[in-house]
Amino acid sequence: MKRPIRILALALLLLAGGSPRPLLAADQAVLRIFNWEEYLDPELAAEFGRRHGVRIEETYFESDTERDRRLAGSGASGFDLVVVDQAQLPVYRDRGWIAPIDAARVPGLRHYDPRWRRAADGSATHAVPFAWGTTGIAYRADLLRTAPTSWLDLFRPAAGLCGKVMVFDDPRELTGAALKAIGLSANSAEPGAYAQVERLLKAQRPCVARYGTPGVDEDSEMLGDEVWAAMNYSSNANQLRAINPNIRFVLPKEGGLFWVDYLAVLSASKQKPLAFAFLEFLSDPAVAVRVAEFAQAATPNLAARALLPVSVGKDQSIYPSAAVLDTAETVAPAAPATAAIRNQIVARIVRKK
Repeated sequence: MKRPIRILALALLLLAGGSPRPLLAADQAVLRIFNWEEYLDPELAAEFGRRHGVRIEETYFESDTERDRRLAGSGASGFDLVVVDQAQLPVYRDRGWIAPIDAARVPGLRHYDPRWRRAADGSATHAVPFAWGTTGIAYRADLLRTAPTSWLDLFRPAAGLCGKVMVFDDPRELTGAALKAIGLSANSAEPGAYAQVERLLKAQRPCVARYGTPGVDEDSEMLGDEVWAAMNYSSNANQLRAINPNIRFVLPKEGGLFWVDYLAVLSASKQKPLAFAFLEFLSDPAVAVRVAEFAQAATPNLAARALLPVSVGKDQSIYPSAAVLDTAETVAPAAPATAAIRNQIVARIVRKK
């Protein structure tokens, strides 16, 4: 997710006239997806393309805020499908950016856990759950003598960790985690609470190596000596762990943040039948297992979860216990005044780094 927006085109083949022939790009329909990097298995995209004679293009965003800004600037056009978090999904629906799900075209909806189908206002009618997980602290077990257990281990790092910390630059998530660190709700609207958050983040700034989301490939900041502990998504941390087993992930004792990502069809899409076909393809339990394995995230598909290895189901970094989940919060969209405070704090501290 650390790389600039770029487009990955998957050129595919179409069977025509009973014999295979390569298609020119102009011959193929194109399904455009606005997504996190390293979230969709290219092999699955290619498989869907072969079945439907479509070329899939993915454009990547680095944060929820960046995604929101780009869609607002384009009138939510230029893409067919978008990955949207549960906090912003109601906003997208209310703005008319996303189309209702045609349930007749996606019979695989029956496989999803009702909890995730209804986790957000509008999610049961306007989106299909893709993955869920938590936000906590990823760290290098081989470099840290003591494992972090609190958000304050990141926001008030010990001398040995100072300069080796990375935190998000997204206003909602960064201030939400900071609020949890000082023992408050991630959705506090009290101006006094945000004054405390700003003091905490200002004091932390000299210890921050970088603001943003750690990369999930071999060039990630967490795989060298640059970053030893970082605010991170559970799925990203698990992808990094597959590269370096010294990566660990923990939900702080104050409680982590909780997220569900959905796939929604954009109202401006010219490829709605293909978009719904893609949602149905991903709803197949066998395909959903592959989605979860590639993204290293928890699957919202009940039938798929039953197919996962027992060891995966018991992995607390992917499927935390109910007791742990009870301490996590979703950072909801705030009233304009509170959203402005969040943005101003980031502008004064993060943007000046």
